[in-house]
Amino acid sequence: MQVENKDLGVITVLLKRFEHERLPKAKALKAKVDEGNMLDDADLSYLEQVLTDSHQVMGLLNKHPEYAALAKETIKLYEDIMTTSQRNSNL
Repeated sequence: MQVENKDLGVITVLLKRFEHERLPKAKALKAKVDEGNMLDDADLSYLEQVLTDSHQVMGLLNKHPEYAALAKETIKLYEDIMTTSQRNSNL
């Protein structure tokens, strides 16, 4: 039970971070690339940090598959951002 309480605390913090920081930033980056712009060094550094953080929570997702759909959609959003930026750089 102690582990589940700890997991719940970590999940709560991660979801708040996602809602208040990560999702708004991802939406801003998506809008930026959808307007035809490329990601700059700061944007790429941010995405690299997100990727590093995501690796750290994979074990938690394995124990709590009910959050897998959210994780999958988030990864798809970041993938779309990167793909669009790459396409913009080839124009």
